[in-house]
Amino acid sequence: MTMQRIYIFLIALTILAQATPSATQVSEGVAVVVNDKIVSTFDVRQRMRLMILSTQVQPTEESLKRFQAQAIRALIDEGLKIQETSKFDIEVSDEQVNQQIERLARQNEVTAASIKNDLIKSDISPRTLEDQIRADIAWQILMDGRYGSRVRVSNNQIKIEKQRFEANLAKPQYLISEIMLESPSIKQDPAIYAGAVSLIKQMQEGAPFGAVAQQFSAAPSGPQGGDVGWVRQGDMPTEVDSILANMKPGTISPPIKVAGGYYIVAMRDSKKGGAPEMVNFRQIIVPVASVGQLNTFLNTVSNCSDADGITDAISGSFVNPFDNVALADLSPAFGQILESLSNGQWSQPVETPNGAVAVMLCSKGYAEGSGVPSSDDIVRRITDQKLGMISRRYLRDLRRDSTIEIRQ
Repeated sequence: MTMQRIYIFLIALTILAQATPSATQVSEGVAVVVNDKIVSTFDVRQRMRLMILSTQVQPTEESLKRFQAQAIRALIDEGLKIQETSKFDIEVSDEQVNQQIERLARQNEVTAASIKNDLIKSDISPRTLEDQIRADIAWQILMDGRYGSRVRVSNNQIKIEKQRFEANLAKPQYLISEIMLESPSIKQDPAIYAGAVSLIKQMQEGAPFGAVAQQFSAAPSGPQGGDVGWVRQGDMPTEVDSILANMKPGTISPPIKVAGGYYIVAMRDSKKGGAPEMVNFRQIIVPVASVGQLNTFLNTVSNCSDADGITDAISGSFVNPFDNVALADLSPAFGQILESLSNGQWSQPVETPNGAVAVMLCSKGYAEGSGVPSSDDIVRRITDQKLGMISRRYLRDLRRDSTIEIRQ
């Protein structure tokens, strides 16, 4: 931990103590009861300290109130997750927890040992972090096991998604991270919005976006620091997409209202689009006098391999094969002809000074690595989206059906 982080954290502890003057007397007091399971005031303060340490957010009395509300909400959700997963005999081993801490350390370019040492030096029990991770792992096991096999991605969904990516290939690309702040109800929207504004201000003043995402984001990318990777204009929801179009690298968006809450996006980098569309085709030239024979021949073939046999069928004919040609490199008129054809379809013969010319489109698409995900990647992406929606709905229903008493 750097001296600056230690200094910030000590300030936080001072303010935290001032905000709860009777902390030593009520360290084992009851803060929340979740279905007869107790969350102590000590648990809440420990989680608040973890949030302040990991996000490096400059604490104020106002921000501490939000930290307290977020800590209570997080502990309620984790309690519900553990209670629900225990019904299915799901247990998370210490090894699984330690592996996740190792991943967390790699993401932050530190070691697992240094994370635990920082916690202990800051008077935070390592169990505070371990319990948070344990609940998240157990919940993910439940979601994958109970619903993973039920999520179906049809071939048509894959096709539509690929077409959407292809349609956006020529558009600008953005390297982004995200934070999703859930709003359980319209009544809570103002408070969630105010919290988003406060987080943005703190991040603009130096709090790491990834650390804030890990503690506050409800998106599936939260544990990975909100990393979304490269997206193209048109890939994100309309509300987010319109904001991205006007952002510059190194900036953070204002709160963006979306279904279920507010989005915060960090633009890490951007680049122009323009992946070339590639075509494979055959150009056939025959003597003008043989146009009739050419039409007859074209009616008998349906692929480029068959078309190569025209030299045996029509005297004086020849075939020019063109493979992996960028559509943009062709003349506009010729490119328009190919764009109008489907795979295996011929153009109408055109008479030229060199003979009658026809072209057959063999295939059209984008080169590997151009940005169109594979079918497996699309299945994973859609599956994660669907499981994320199921998870949020499941947890919302648990909150609704549970007895939750907040005493602080």
